[in-house]
Amino acid sequence: MMSTSSNNAVTFTPSTKAAFLQYLRENPTNRRITQTDKDSLIEWLTNPHKRPTSQKEFSRRNYIWKTFTWDEKTQNLFAVAKPDEEKDRKVVTEDTIADVVECVHEGNKHGGWDATWKDISSSCYGILRSDVIHLLKQCQTCALNPSKRPKGSAATMGSSQPMDHEFLDFLNTGDVQYDISAWDAQENGEHSGE
Repeated sequence: MMSTSSNNAVTFTPSTKAAFLQYLRENPTNRRITQTDKDSLIEWLTNPHKRPTSQKEFSRRNYIWKTFTWDEKTQNLFAVAKPDEEKDRKVVTEDTIADVVECVHEGNKHGGWDATWKDISSSCYGILRSDVIHLLKQCQTCALNPSKRPKGSAATMGSSQPMDHEFLDFLNTGDVQYDISAWDAQENGEHSGE
């Protein structure tokens, strides 16, 4: 797989990424994972001697044991797949959300909100759909190419015809699978051959 960094176009500028971090601070939610949260999850999963000190911690530990798993070999934290999901999803911390969205969005050739969200939601945990939409509205490539503009961007809002979102969702139901191994390699500082 070729690196997307060889492209001249930049999907998200450094100022876009900084603004997104500010957006995260202004819109907190317990569905995103901070690095501190991730470290705590890993400790509960890997330290058999850590004991809960309260009922709240006891409940939290049991929730963590049922919801997450630590892969010792790859040193990655995963959210355990639910019965209707195919595979475990890699936990993404707040500080890497923009990088992951950028990597997936470039990997699916700027496919739009639905395609990017489908690829992210099937392989990553800790990224909200609203995060994806917020970032894709700022995509430099999509802004330059009218056919790549996301629904609801400033350039398409002036359209006089209402959008049929169910139809657009139907069009974006292809079984495209995106391999985030390029992002994994960047994050781990190595090149994986998955």
